[in-house]
Parts: sequence; C-alpha cells; structure tokens
Amino acid sequence: GRGRAEGRSNPAGGRQTMRLDHLFDANWHYDLLQEVGATGGGDGQVYGQGTGVLSGRVTGTARWANYPRLRGGYAFPDARGTVDVGDGGFVLFSLTGMSSITDGRGVHVMLFRTDDERYEWLNTVIAVGEGSVDRADGVLAMRYYACVVDHLPALDAARALA
Repeated sequence: GRGRAEGRSNPAGGRQTMRLDHLFDANWHYDLLQEVGATGGGDGQVYGQGTGVLSGRVTGTARWANYPRLRGGYAFPDARGTVDVGDGGFVLFSLTGMSSITDGRGVHVMLFRTDDERYEWLNTVIAVGEGSVDRADGVLAMRYYACVVDHLPALDAARALA
C-alpha cells in the first residue's frame, strides 16, 4: 500500500522506507499549451497554464503556469502557481519533476509558501506526487504525499570524516 508505511523494516536488508502521508489529490487541466520542438539538436520547450482542483488536507482551486523542458521522451515541469483555499486565503507553490511522454507516468516534487494560519504547516512540507499525464488532452490526475522524516541515523561516522 501507499501512504503511511507499516512494518517499517525490511527483513531482507533491514532498510526502512520513507514515510509518506497522503496530502491531497489533484486534477490539473491546461487551458493554454504552446510547444516549440527540439531545434538544432537542443531540447524542446513548452509554455502552459491552467487550473487545478485539489482535495484532501489541502482543498481549493489552483491557477498555475508551467515552462517544462522536453528531452528524450520526458517532460521536466517547472511550474509556479497559487491555490485559493477560501476565505481570502491562498497557498503559493512550486512544482518540478519528470513525466514520461510515452507512457503517461508522472512524478512531481512540490514546495509551498503561505501566511494563511490554517495552512502555515505547509511551509515546512516537501511533497512528492505520482500519477497519470495525458499530454494530448492536457490533463493530469495526481496524488501528493507529505514526506515525513523518520530516519535519523547517528552522525558519528559522518563526524569521523571531518
């Protein structure tokens, strides 16, 4: 399963997995998408903007712009936007990642900034997302998780290198 990891150790290697707590689901839709293909052996580039609907621990309507680079069957998003969380509040976000143009699998990393007291906890969250991308229709369906630090190893070995 996804989300909060149970039974944290791996008997084969003793390695733990990072805890990922469900943050929100998002449906993104481009309402403007313009692409410049690869020229002179360089990467392609896209400009897009659109809307999104978030539901979960963060709920609201997003507006965003994206300037992804295209290379080798992948898009590398570089988006910035805002989420209207109601009552005059908003959350700014940045989004990067990598999406396969060929099979429609996407992975995102998000950071947040807000002074809305209800959502100030987001200012210290690193979120990762996974989901489906349909380039032809300009839509994405993603699930985002907050990364929670559980693994705090001793620093003795690192200090010995100094």
